[in-house]
Amino acid sequence: MAKQKGRLTLIKLVSTAATGYTKTVHRPRQAPIMKQVRYDPVAKRHVLFEEEKRRRLPDKKPWGFGRPLN
Repeated sequence: MAKQKGRLTLIKLVSTAATGYTKTVHRPRQAPIMKQVRYDPVAKRHVLFEEEKRRRLPDKKPWGFGRPLN
């Protein structure tokens, strides 16, 4: 039986102030792309954070026992 996908997904929010500061948050899978105004400690002010990409938890690969997995 296949494992059911979780309701929430982990995403990365990147500062638009080009400081390289990021935050990671959970959001529902069906929600639209997230944009939030949050505090950036590098810029020392509130800036817009935009969703960079959706991240998945790494899947465990099955053991190959010496043979190719293709």
